Amino acid sequence: EFRAQFHAMCANIGVDPLASNQGVWAKTLGFGDFYYELGVQIVEACWATRETNGGLMELSSLLTYVNRRRGRHADPISRDDVVRAIRKLKVLGSGFDVVAVGHTAYVRSVPGELNLDANRLIELAQGTGHVTRSIR
Repeated sequence: EFRAQFHAMCANIGVDPLASNQGVWAKTLGFGDFYYELGVQIVEACWATRETNGGLMELSSLLTYVNRRRGRHADPISRDDVVRAIRKLKVLGSGFDVVAVGHTAYVRSVPGELNLDANRLIELAQGTGHVTRSIR
């Protein structure tokens, strides 16, 4: 919550809090160590679960996964932290994005866009976990 408020305050006065970090990742990707480390954790989580979710992971599941991997001694990350880190990952052209399907946010970790048919199928499957030909 503090990070989100801090970023909002910096944006209001036109200061980029990440620009002061002059490490290689700040220069190459445009973000500091916190978002670099979080980005790596997001990529690892998405790759580890890709076989079971096809590269489309609920944002809430990703938050749980990453917070669990970070351990109880680390500060918990927020939804805003994940969204910011994923925006920064786009610089790599890696296919990472946050997409909304129905009322649920997902992290897409495979290149490509979801068309309207795929979105509708995912939306139908949210309630039951599957779709059949007879569901409309």
